Amino acid sequence: MKKFVLAGAIIASTFSVSAQTTAGKYFSGPDAGKAFQLGSEKSSQVVLDAVKAYNANDSEKELTYYSSEMQKDMVEFNKKWHNYIKNVNDVPMAILPIKVAGSKNEIVLLQSEETREAKDGSKEKMNLFEIFEINKDGKISNFNQYSKIPSTNEFGKTTGGKYITEDPKNEVNGRAFQFSNRGEIEAMEKFNKAYNAMDVATVLTFFAEKVKITDFDGNKLELTKKDLSQMMEGYTSLDWKFTSILPIKIAYTDPVSGVFVTSTEKRVSKDGSVWNKSLVEIFQFDLNGKISGIDQYSQGRK
Repeated sequence: MKKFVLAGAIIASTFSVSAQTTAGKYFSGPDAGKAFQLGSEKSSQVVLDAVKAYNANDSEKELTYYSSEMQKDMVEFNKKWHNYIKNVNDVPMAILPIKVAGSKNEIVLLQSEETREAKDGSKEKMNLFEIFEINKDGKISNFNQYSKIPSTNEFGKTTGGKYITEDPKNEVNGRAFQFSNRGEIEAMEKFNKAYNAMDVATVLTFFAEKVKITDFDGNKLELTKKDLSQMMEGYTSLDWKFTSILPIKIAYTDPVSGVFVTSTEKRVSKDGSVWNKSLVEIFQFDLNGKISGIDQYSQGRK
């Protein structure tokens, strides 16, 4: 009797689930409060066909599966991307078409693994989750992509390298680096412009009240803004040209960052002498986003 009751419960439960036509909920936007229901296989096939053209490295064919608005927005990038890639293979693992109840558009969720090999030899593997919106005409009208980068990738990871301290017991010893994004690049570019214009007042706004400097000769200095205000005295012109700016920080620490800058600089003194060097400098940005330290290295230029 117990077995019969249990079997009946399972059958009732199965029937209840299969009878359910909507699930989930939108929480924002014009569809807020509405539930989802299954979409059509036709929409799934549109995405799979687009993936097939993508894997064939056929930009023109791939673009035919997108709406005219999407084509305008992505045509240039799409062609450049396919020209950069030598081989690409996006392997679908799961696909699910859904739609908001009452909507003519459908949404296709795609989980896949993608391997890429560029013409320059770079190799990459991505675990992807993608969201495609299919309009009433059966074209992809919107697209969002989320990725997980395997630890074995040659590039593209969010952390890398290693910070090595003199004291191996230091808590940050061995930690990786990650990019910093607190406005350092914009600050350095503005600083550079003001420096070349010999605009001391503007240059000083980028510095903390006290700055620790290790100069090109290994001299260690601690300068105030008053000291720095005299930095341009004796020069008739300054020409500091950046070749790279790299803002990084140690992973899992406070926001203090180090900005590696490579450049060339030519200084012309009032006595006619010329100082012309290739430089590598490390600018430390403190918690307030001000330059609080500089380490300098130079190489003569012929």
